[in-house]
Amino acid sequence: MPDDPRVVIVGAGPAGLVLAWLLHRARVPFVLVERLTQAEIGTQPKAGIVEYRTVQTLRREGLADAPGAPLTFDAENRRVEFRTPQTSHTLEYADLTGDRPHFVFPQHRLVAELAAALVADDAPLAFSHQVVSVDGDTPAVVVEGPDGERRELTPDVVVGADGAASPVARAMADHVATLDRRVPARWLVVATATPPLVDRTVYGIHPRGYAAHLRRGPNETRFYLEVPADEAADDQSHDALRTELADRLGMPGALDGVRLNSVDTLDLRTRVITPMQHGRLFLAGDAAHLITPAGGKGMNLAIADAVELAHGLISDRDGDGGRLAAYSDRRVPAIWHAQAFSDWFLRILTARTADALGGESAAAFVHGTREAWVRALRDDAGMARWFAHSYAGVDAPDS
Repeated sequence: MPDDPRVVIVGAGPAGLVLAWLLHRARVPFVLVERLTQAEIGTQPKAGIVEYRTVQTLRREGLADAPGAPLTFDAENRRVEFRTPQTSHTLEYADLTGDRPHFVFPQHRLVAELAAALVADDAPLAFSHQVVSVDGDTPAVVVEGPDGERRELTPDVVVGADGAASPVARAMADHVATLDRRVPARWLVVATATPPLVDRTVYGIHPRGYAAHLRRGPNETRFYLEVPADEAADDQSHDALRTELADRLGMPGALDGVRLNSVDTLDLRTRVITPMQHGRLFLAGDAAHLITPAGGKGMNLAIADAVELAHGLISDRDGDGGRLAAYSDRRVPAIWHAQAFSDWFLRILTARTADALGGESAAAFVHGTREAWVRALRDDAGMARWFAHSYAGVDAPDS
């Protein structure tokens, strides 16, 4: 670990590692502190869809699809299918957005490959180290190593890119607004080491609840299943989960014999911290904003944060602090734009239980509106175009 880094980055997720790559290339002295080992950060399955514009940004910044670049994007997702008990509709959203698809690229693979490339280039990544305190006035960071020894670093800038429990965010808490909301829904996250059932994303819009089929790679597939808010990951047998998933997706029997590698619970929560900076403390990715998985926006927002912050830090190093000072002002509109779409999309996806909604009549009403939205996406060309552009991120504010 360097003695006098100009920037301390906390967290080796997409935001932290993209920021580290860009600072390392620009020769801005930094250290990245991550509590997990290098091997562990590549085993945390999360997001898996990267927007076309995000890939274009990564290509422009030298991180993708070029000689020596650590990332290669080649698996496209061009269509999404909505299935209800009454209808099925496949939306060719890439065709509606001027040939701008998503790319299938699991987050755990992205962080593993970025980390490996940085380590191979002798970048200062301190794995198995934990930030135990942050003083925003100095700023100062106390880091504890795997042997229990503590060191204090006094950089010019500290960046929290370590998720919702970020100590950097806690150090800023008295100076920012934290806008937080829990969504009354729980999803089971089911990971399988099996090829996708079809060549597209499938959303099951079922009266009993939401289900999803999400491609993660040639031999990886992820599923979501909406359940009551008090249901645990092991309350249903794997056979029951396979049957319920297949039924809600309109694919009876398609999951028979498929091995479920893991089943976890996901409670939906949203958060925006504004501004995303105070003094010389900055936030990026989930440390600054949480968003539901609806629409696949989280990893894309984190990468955009990192690119904007990197350019601000590089300009600041070169004597122009204007872009760094405007970091939050430049990012927050795009974050709210994504939150608004994700919030709307949840109205189609989630049914919630009759108990939560006030009875069977209310639940049937909610499902009727979900069916109506799917029909609108099928029958209304203007609605389909709006959804395609919002889903693909084409109409979002520039970062």
